[in-house]
Amino acid sequence: MPTALVCEKMEKLQGAIQLMLDAKKNVDRADQELRIAAARKEGTGHGTRGGSVTGTPNVREKRSVSVVTDGDAGEPKRQKKD
Repeated sequence: MPTALVCEKMEKLQGAIQLMLDAKKNVDRADQELRIAAARKEGTGHGTRGGSVTGTPNVREKRSVSVVTDGDAGEPKRQKKD
């Protein structure tokens, strides 16, 4: 039954739950930062976005260079793609 006492206890419970969720988020963030720092120290991976810290390191493939012709000289001019 939603009495004043029950509503007060429910609000306290929700506040405690919110504090625990915030604390867990902070712990998870600190844990991730530690794993990234350890991976960088060991040299097992980049430890940045988009990959797992454990396992094989992320290998970035080089992009090919495109050939663009110069209008005046007629010689090919190489430019890197961004």
